[in-house]
Amino acid sequence: MNLATVIALMRGHDLFVGLDPVRLEVIAFTAERRDFAAGETLFEAGEPADDAYLIIEGEAVMLAHLGGETPETGKRALRLDRGDLIGETALFREGLRRSTVRAASPVKTLRISRYLFQRLMEEFPEMAGAVARALAARLAAVGGEVAEVGRRLGVRREI
Repeated sequence: MNLATVIALMRGHDLFVGLDPVRLEVIAFTAERRDFAAGETLFEAGEPADDAYLIIEGEAVMLAHLGGETPETGKRALRLDRGDLIGETALFREGLRRSTVRAASPVKTLRISRYLFQRLMEEFPEMAGAVARALAARLAAVGGEVAEVGRRLGVRREI
């Protein structure tokens, strides 16, 4: 796994886009490299979520359980590949995994722990500011999408 390749993949993700290349290098250098064989599970729904995985090579499948249905009949699959960041919410708060992720092919990942990520944000305040701006932009985009859905459904917003 080439450090320049990892940094380029991180820069392609909106969470990291505003970070200084030196900070990206620190994350890439200090995070754990993990490889998974085809069919191996990266994590299971219901497990404690304390890290995120950046896919460097290969493909994985995220199986999300739909509410109220059995695990056998209520699954939806989402294909994940190079450059995807899986489980990023775990970098910001404690909780349980809401989905299961399995390698569809041999997968190389960069495992970023919540502890590492938060420690870096404490040590480098400009990193925290860049991440906050990225999250604010994402939140604004989601708000715009929700407003558009409401407009299409004819929902009026009362003040």
